[in-house]
Amino acid sequence: MDFLQKLDFLMEKYSLNKLTLSQNSGIPYSTIVGWYKKGYEGLKLTTLRKLSDYFNTALDYWVNEDELDPNYWKADGFIVNGAEMGHIQKYRLLDPYGKEAVDGVLDVESRRCEAARAAIIQEQRRQMEAAEDKIIYIFPGYSTPMSAGTGQPAGEEYPENYRLVKEPPRGASYIAPVSGDSMEPTYQDGDLLFIRAQEQIGPGQIGVFFMDGQQWVKELGDGVLLSHNPEYEPRLMTDDIRCQGLVLGVCDESYFE
Repeated sequence: MDFLQKLDFLMEKYSLNKLTLSQNSGIPYSTIVGWYKKGYEGLKLTTLRKLSDYFNTALDYWVNEDELDPNYWKADGFIVNGAEMGHIQKYRLLDPYGKEAVDGVLDVESRRCEAARAAIIQEQRRQMEAAEDKIIYIFPGYSTPMSAGTGQPAGEEYPENYRLVKEPPRGASYIAPVSGDSMEPTYQDGDLLFIRAQEQIGPGQIGVFFMDGQQWVKELGDGVLLSHNPEYEPRLMTDDIRCQGLVLGVCDESYFE
């Protein structure tokens, strides 16, 4: 078996593809694809070490085409610690019955550990594939709050990007936080609101308004801005009032990763 045949064998064994192998082993995806398109003659030692470490094989397994067993370890340079050396010495003292018993336990336990390792790799693959399938919506938002109480000074601010995992409401233009309790129970202090930028809304709708140099989140009434909290009186509109948008709803935790 040549290098690519061995690689295909191990990828199939652990249910990997080129992408998941790259993500798990740290070898660039373009490098792995290049082996299949251009050949692997210039394979670097550092790359072979990454493959060997990831698949738990010896370097010789990859470079020796006659070696077909991925569990093969070359004798020269095979390093064991003191405890392992003690196990080997004890094993050599066993009679055939004892060696057969130890071999049986080793076979059972090695298969169990190998199965556990394969399960971990498959779970990593499942999680990565799930992450690849997840759609991320990059959506603009502002950190300066809009007042639902006594007014919030308006100022210039550049939006930042929110990463949403759920599609925003149709027509939403941006996200902004609300400050104060005058719109409770409809909107709470600190809620993030989806807002559609528009210059007019209808009576009874909740919008964002600029008035007296401040920004407000209120329901549009007849010549007044209305709060939903009964402790707040209606606020008379001034001549400079300007509608900045329609509130579409709350951007709650379900929209975030």
